[in-house]
Amino acid sequence: MKTSKLDRSLRLILAALSVVLVRTGVTRACEDMSVRDAAFGYVRDAHLLTVMARPGDSQAERIYAGLESWADSLRGELNLEVGFVNADDPAVRWEDYGVPSAPPSLPVVVLTGRPSASTGRSNFVVDHWEPGPAEDDLKLVESSPARERIRELVGRKLAVVVYVPGNDGGSPIGREAVEAVADRWSERESLGVEVLEVDRSDEAERLLLTFMGVGRDGPDWAGVVFGRGKLMPPLQGEEITEAALEGQLQILLGDCSCLQNPRALGVDLPLAWEAALDSAVVAFRGPAGTAVNSAGRLKMLGPALWVIGGLVLLVGTATVVILRKGNGAS
Repeated sequence: MKTSKLDRSLRLILAALSVVLVRTGVTRACEDMSVRDAAFGYVRDAHLLTVMARPGDSQAERIYAGLESWADSLRGELNLEVGFVNADDPAVRWEDYGVPSAPPSLPVVVLTGRPSASTGRSNFVVDHWEPGPAEDDLKLVESSPARERIRELVGRKLAVVVYVPGNDGGSPIGREAVEAVADRWSERESLGVEVLEVDRSDEAERLLLTFMGVGRDGPDWAGVVFGRGKLMPPLQGEEITEAALEGQLQILLGDCSCLQNPRALGVDLPLAWEAALDSAVVAFRGPAGTAVNSAGRLKMLGPALWVIGGLVLLVGTATVVILRKGNGAS
């Protein structure tokens, strides 16, 4: 067999496998579901709470042990990972933690936002504490009144629009647009849209505001939140129009697919979310009160994975046979 024929055979096999993977695996994760409903079946972005110190720093080791104990008490409900970084290690990729290089003051604990790679966003620093966070700081990391309200609403609403009034002397056009769109969607759709107003000077919401990119001063700000707390790209000032908000909400009604999946639509807020909340989610598609059994939907991947595994084995065997024939013909 000539090399060109060998290459062609391998390409055909791999192409066939790719088609099967798409048809039986990836798309099954959200098949027949709206983007909004499918969002409750995807793994959330996990953000980082990292102790940065030099080796042998006993204070840093105590801080790390305390953070691990605190994280364990949350039973994995908060989408956050506790870690330890040796600041003297030349192999550390500091951009993974949202900083350009090792911090000048050690030890330090850094909270890093880590969006899904599919969003195209880089990791970013949300907050830091020297040498480490106090108990009150951890309470702010864990939750806030606004985040608790989001937890309550997203399972029974199409989306929540978080609105932060501006303090730059601008016109109230942002508020008018947000309220008009929310009213219209609540009349038009059974689940509706809720507006949640947050004061940018509220200390209890400082971490949430920083995570969302809201400063102490600035224009009106609005962000659509759906699923288990996923924030779509926010709008500010004159960007907050009825058309822009309508466009983002319309995406949530569309069919979920490998090309239009919830993970790529934004970043997950730091939000505690337990399994019981999933079972209480009301489906957008289906009779009123129907739960989105996302876990059940995702179980469809089980048989598909067995099929994929068999195909991979088949492709591997076929590849070996083709290579042997190719070597025998050469």
